Amino acid sequence: MNQAQSKEIGSVLLKSRSVLLTTHINPDGDGIGSGLALMNELLRRGKNVEFINRDTAPKMYSFLPNSDKIKTAKKITKCYDAMVVLECPDLSRNGNILDYDRQCGKILNIDHHMGNGMYGHINVVEPKAAAVGVQIFQLMKELKWKISPVVAACLYTAIVTDTGSFRYSNTTPQVHRIAAELLELGANPDQICSEVYATSKKSTRLFTEMLKVMKLEDKFGYSYLTRAMFKKTGAEESETDNFINTIRSIKGIEISILFKETLSGTVKASFRSKNGTDVNLLAKKFGGGGHMHAAGCAIDKPIKTAIAMVIKEVRKYLKGK
Repeated sequence: MNQAQSKEIGSVLLKSRSVLLTTHINPDGDGIGSGLALMNELLRRGKNVEFINRDTAPKMYSFLPNSDKIKTAKKITKCYDAMVVLECPDLSRNGNILDYDRQCGKILNIDHHMGNGMYGHINVVEPKAAAVGVQIFQLMKELKWKISPVVAACLYTAIVTDTGSFRYSNTTPQVHRIAAELLELGANPDQICSEVYATSKKSTRLFTEMLKVMKLEDKFGYSYLTRAMFKKTGAEESETDNFINTIRSIKGIEISILFKETLSGTVKASFRSKNGTDVNLLAKKFGGGGHMHAAGCAIDKPIKTAIAMVIKEVRKYLKGK
């Protein structure tokens, strides 16, 4: 994020009397951490700010300051002077929670996904940024906003989750320098990682069920979670965010996939990859998207059908690679 973009965003936020913060459906650590970082700073500045998403924030992020102020809504009725949309390549990924043209004076689109629709009045889209948390850090530094320990904790959470604890290929020297500065500013890595990667007895039982049905082929592996498995173990979907990394970590596996059956019957497929394998291309075939090494999609089919459809495309992709 350059100086001109930062000044433009800062000007809009400071002139606005009411600000809405929001991120994509099924919010993750980057969306939640980045949003809370902005929320805490704007609250400190006396702004009327709300952080509203379509879906509930995963419980693992409840330790972050003011996380209890995050709201959920299928439809918002209020109007705002400005809306900051974090990590959303297009507004449909936000869940269509309001009439964007009528209810928002200015739309600020801050994202690091490839193929962003550039739907904002101000668009800061940087696919090379490791996380939106990196972009918010740069915004605050350019504006010379003092980063408090509270904000540092939120930004560190955003970055650590979107880099897979600094294991993914998006972990650059710049990312480590920013992380080091956030530690100097008061982020506690021991506390943050203990909270983010903690498991419950229920989620551990669900993880065991996932391992029982895991399938490994030559260069890819996959598993799935059905509603029956969730019911049997009592675990919640928000407790499964790190499950796919176990498949990804297996030597020789270039593509890992986790299928999750939702309450509505839709199947969510999460993709992860290594060694330059582009799973964004696979997700796009099913109306989804994301990054080269991390992407996802939703398939409105029974889970067995959805799995068969995706695995067919994965085999085809790897054969032609």
